[in-house]
Amino acid sequence: MRIRYKPIPEKLVHMRHLPLFASLQGQPCLLVGGGDVAARKVRQFLAAGAIMTVVAPELTAELQAEVIAGRLNHDRRPFAPALIGDNLLIIAATSNRKVNQQVAAAAAAARRLCNVVDDPELSSFIMPAVVNRSPVVIAISTGGSAPMLARLLRQRIEDWLPTQIGKLARWTGRWRATVKRRIKNPIARLRFWEQILDGPAADAVLNSHVKHANQLLEQGLKGSETSLRADSLQGEAWLVGAGPGNPGLITRRGTELLRCADIILHDRLVSDEILALARRDAQIIPVGKSPHGPSTSQQDINDLLVRLVHKGYRVCRLKAGDPFIFGRGGEEIEALVAAGFPVEVVPGITAATGCAAAAAIPLTYRGVSSAVTLVTGQTADEGAIDPEANWPTLAASRQTLAIYMSIARLEHICAQLIEHGRKADTPVTIIENGTLKDQRIINGTLETIADHAAQHSVTSPAMLIVGDVVALAGTLSWRDEETRLAEPQLWATTKTNLPHPGPNVAVQP
Repeated sequence: MRIRYKPIPEKLVHMRHLPLFASLQGQPCLLVGGGDVAARKVRQFLAAGAIMTVVAPELTAELQAEVIAGRLNHDRRPFAPALIGDNLLIIAATSNRKVNQQVAAAAAAARRLCNVVDDPELSSFIMPAVVNRSPVVIAISTGGSAPMLARLLRQRIEDWLPTQIGKLARWTGRWRATVKRRIKNPIARLRFWEQILDGPAADAVLNSHVKHANQLLEQGLKGSETSLRADSLQGEAWLVGAGPGNPGLITRRGTELLRCADIILHDRLVSDEILALARRDAQIIPVGKSPHGPSTSQQDINDLLVRLVHKGYRVCRLKAGDPFIFGRGGEEIEALVAAGFPVEVVPGITAATGCAAAAAIPLTYRGVSSAVTLVTGQTADEGAIDPEANWPTLAASRQTLAIYMSIARLEHICAQLIEHGRKADTPVTIIENGTLKDQRIINGTLETIADHAAQHSVTSPAMLIVGDVVALAGTLSWRDEETRLAEPQLWATTKTNLPHPGPNVAVQP
């Protein structure tokens, strides 16, 4: 099997600002303005070792003191574009927006990055809120739209982050070359550092017991020469349910494992927003199945899982919905267990419950439906609905049916249910792209839903829900119209008439 790596999705690449840490040691930088705001910016630049020049007719007492001490250059002239010179970064911090505009325009003409304080529209770079535990530095930005929120986040991180974390970073740096020399295999080296930084050695450094930390690390290195040899490494596999699509619906444990994985094998329906939760350096490999397009066979997926875990990787098998509900997770576990590898399964919200909740449909309701049946519209070989399906049982009048992968066989499914006793006017809904921003809800009856689906060009993924509970959605919806419009990722629908009692919701244009 040839491994296909997933390209970085464009919508995940797009950011208004690229976060980076610039080395300003000995670099000339220009600041226009001489007030209190300018003084705050100067402190940051001087702390980073920049050679600062301030352009302003007058300076605060703090800035004057820096000039007298020889740490700051002062130019009393009014700003002119020629002052941009060879300065690397430009700051505009005056109270005159016209002057700030001139500074920004001159910087752009000279291809210099410019920050205009409190004016993100004029700025080509922004100054984040900073937590400084050098060499550990954390920057928080809201893109200039909510500086008070950035400040609040900084305060919370300050409270959480150990004050000695910088000492731990420096200690790690001193050992880095030694560890790299003695542990050749990069996977083994990664595991070693994880053990050290999440164990007693790191605690010893944070508590100023560096000598003891050195002893613990040296002991770990000696043990790693046998326990972490390339030929003795063993990885592990995690089967994680990604939920119905919305990134807010993956479990906490699933997110933890996704962020720890070396390699992620994901289904076609796992959203890019969920994949964005992975480590930046993780390998992301699509192994999805498509009814009428490129697909990866289940046997190839099983073989790839075993091969990667055998090489020592931690592999997250990320599956849409729940691994054990029409996800073939059992087959993958069977292959891994047969190879003798450890496996953990993290359940996920399956499409039936996720889509029903997004459409405000209770799958069971006292006096309406006391049971729900989950059934797939396709067999394992992606053919017709299971020929052994017990249609009389599925057509039982008081149970709710949640039918996966039903669109290709929609007309046949509805005809069979009617033929075996379900009333033709039974309420039915199709939830396309459930829980996602482009969710659509198509309502109808067993007799009409196939025509409605064709009229609105419904495509997979879509969940079909059959039963009287569908008609309850209008009275049970907990989200008003204003909230749905404010949170389109879950509630984007528009109104139309229904042929049965229930919510007046249908397709989004």
